[in-house]
Amino acid sequence: MLDLILRNCTLTDGRTGIDIGIEADRIVAVMPNLVATAGETIEAGGQLVTAPFVDAHFHMDSTLSYGLPRINQSGTLLEGIALWGELKPFLTQELLVERALAYCDWAVAKGLLAIRSHVDVCDPRLLAVDALLHVRDKVKPYLDLQLVAFPQDGLLRAPGGLANLIRALDKGVDVVGGIPHFERTMSEGAESVRILCELAAERGLRVDMHCDESDDPMSRHIETLAFHAQRLGMQGRVTGSHLTSMHSMDNYYVSKLIPLMHEAGVAAIANPLINITLQGRHDSYPKRRGMTRVPEL
Repeated sequence: MLDLILRNCTLTDGRTGIDIGIEADRIVAVMPNLVATAGETIEAGGQLVTAPFVDAHFHMDSTLSYGLPRINQSGTLLEGIALWGELKPFLTQELLVERALAYCDWAVAKGLLAIRSHVDVCDPRLLAVDALLHVRDKVKPYLDLQLVAFPQDGLLRAPGGLANLIRALDKGVDVVGGIPHFERTMSEGAESVRILCELAAERGLRVDMHCDESDDPMSRHIETLAFHAQRLGMQGRVTGSHLTSMHSMDNYYVSKLIPLMHEAGVAAIANPLINITLQGRHDSYPKRRGMTRVPEL
């Protein structure tokens, strides 16, 4: 007796007329003409059955806020960060929850059932943190929402950045985030990576750091992130997001960097939609595309 059988499914490999048997939330049989009974049977009618889509990098605290308080005139990341800073004083928990829930409805309707969202922790009120923790609980029956404590204005650059991030983790945020390239100096950025990785290791948490979202080939915090992941034995628990400076690095240096990332078990999350829009804004010609080195990685 199975819990659920999906009848007459088409799979991503092209097979059709397939039955899928599920017991205790696990797939236990995939075959045509499955002979079994189940508590529930769903006729798929030959439609595609696939794993859900995953959005591995999102900012749900700023979703559906285009044009607030104004439109980004330069199209650059730095103006975008400045705009978010202008908007923060006018945020309310109610509006944050309302917009986030609206987005979650859209996501689930399109088959997107897992989202990792960064949430800004530099507002000492932690309004966005409280709002998205509420949203995470509310959507739990149908959407896996994982939250990253993200010091948007810099862990060391923003007053109280580290204290606020720790408060967010204490409230139940899942992942430790960072933005080393936004610190005041390269050395401060490297120090923020060390502090955050050690904090995550101490608490047994994952790390997902905005890293080197820049056109500057000398922005090399991913190297530091890989070093600390390896040093602290965090293989498989650390991610570098964006990594756009890699599009401007020379091949020789990258031939060293990628093996270091592999040794440290550091994952890479490319964000093509946003980075091909934001990056290369200071270029005349040739214009860089703003993507990390996806084929090599």
